[in-house]
Amino acid sequence: MSLKTANGIFGYGFYAVGAFKSIYIILIFLQMFTNINIALRGGDGTDYGYYPILGLILGGVELFLAIGSVIMIFVNSTTHPSVIPGYLCALGAVLLELILSSTFIYILVVFLECGLYVKAGQKIVNDNEKYKEEYAHKTGPKPKNPEWYYGKKNEQNEYVSTEKQKRMEKLEKELGEWKQLLDDGEIDEETYNQETSKLIEKVRKKNERGK
Repeated sequence: MSLKTANGIFGYGFYAVGAFKSIYIILIFLQMFTNINIALRGGDGTDYGYYPILGLILGGVELFLAIGSVIMIFVNSTTHPSVIPGYLCALGAVLLELILSSTFIYILVVFLECGLYVKAGQKIVNDNEKYKEEYAHKTGPKPKNPEWYYGKKNEQNEYVSTEKQKRMEKLEKELGEWKQLLDDGEIDEETYNQETSKLIEKVRKKNERGK
C-alpha cells in the first residue's frame, strides 16, 4: 500500500468517525429523553438497545485511528509533511475526549470533537491530493530551456538533437576534406561526387532511424 493510499484511508476514516459520532450522539440524546419520559410514566427508563455496543465499536475505531495517527505522523514527517497538521487535529479530538469525557462539560464540547474529526479528515484528504499534484510536477529533471534537452535550432527553426548535431558537424568536416582533395587535384570530380554522396546518404539514413 502506498503512503498516499494510507493517508487517504485515514482521511476518510476521520470523516466517517466525525459524521457517525455526531449522529450517534444525537440518537443517544433522543433515546435518553425517551427513557426519561418512560421512567416518569413508571416504566423502565434504562433501555438503550444496541447503542452501548455501537459506542464500544466507535471507541475501538477511534483508538485505532489515534494510534495510527501517531505512526502516520512519523511516516509522513520526511516525505509528506503537509498532512501532519490533519493528524494533529485528530489527536486533539482524542485528547479532548480523554480529558473531558468523565465531566459534564463533555456534553457541551462533544460536537466540537466531531467537528475536529471532520476537519482532520478534510485537511488530510485535501493536502494528500495537493501533494500528489506538486509531486507530479517535481518528478524528473526538467530542462531549463528547450535547447538544453533538444539541442539547437536549424535553419527551419526546428530543434536538432545533440547527436544529430554531432553527425552534421562530422559530415561537414569530412565533406570539407574531400573538397580539399578535389581542389588539390588528388581526386577527380567524379570520385568526389561519389564519395560525398555516400557520406550524405549514410548520415541521412542514421538521422531517419534516430540513432
